[in-house]
Amino acid sequence: MADRPSGSPSDGPVGSPAGRPGAPRPLRPARSGRLSTRLSQVLLVGIGLVLAVIMTGLGLWQMNVFESQRANTAQARAGQPPVVWDGTTARRDQVGEVYGRRIQVTGHFLKDTQVLVGTSSPLRVVTGLKMTSGEIIPVVRGEVTATEKVTAPPTGQVTLTGVLLASDAQPSDFDSASSPSASSGSGVASGGVPMQVSVLPALRLEVLAQSWPEPIVPGYLTASRQDAAREGLPAATAPLPETDGGARNRSYALQWWAFAAFALGMSIVFARTVGARASRPGRRS
Repeated sequence: MADRPSGSPSDGPVGSPAGRPGAPRPLRPARSGRLSTRLSQVLLVGIGLVLAVIMTGLGLWQMNVFESQRANTAQARAGQPPVVWDGTTARRDQVGEVYGRRIQVTGHFLKDTQVLVGTSSPLRVVTGLKMTSGEIIPVVRGEVTATEKVTAPPTGQVTLTGVLLASDAQPSDFDSASSPSASSGSGVASGGVPMQVSVLPALRLEVLAQSWPEPIVPGYLTASRQDAAREGLPAATAPLPETDGGARNRSYALQWWAFAAFALGMSIVFARTVGARASRPGRRS
């Protein structure tokens, strides 16, 4: 009996893929494995990013609480009953205890000490007040624009109430060439008589001490709205000193921001680890 030639239809079932040249190969699992790895990496980084955004928002909220508490603390200190400075007792050593608080002083103004303070309009009108203790305290009586007339300080004994503050910081952007000057009209008294009024960029006690009589109290007083109105001047705003606020809220804010950075960093680390494991030689994806 003759042998059947190889490759005859009986070698395999009719219609099988092996029997048809050019038939499509089965889909290899490597491509789907790589896609799964990428999706896992994106998911891990996405989770870390969402957590980081949430924690950053919580940190900003805690910082806002901190700033609010700090402002409220300064306002509360300024709203306490005024400390009365009268009599002949020296007050220089008591200044540090009452910075940011209201004080009440009695004395008479030294009109020759009047200066204007500021780098732009309105300018603060500052005059030295000789207290009953013999000490000199700078008083911000109010403010004027560069073209308004400066009223002379009242004569005789006066009693004023205002917030006690330390020296101003020197403005970093001060330009002496463009600052207001007495010749621009700011150095004119209410009666139309020219006054030699200096213009300073900031209220710094060490500068005043060079020309004012001594002793000078290491702080200045910003007169209240009522006292400024009695002299016909708009009241100047007292820049309240910054307080510590809620230190606990500030630490919470820093912690939330540290957690946000940690969450985002760890999600990236996990994503890289997943990719490294998937690309190891000999590992089936």
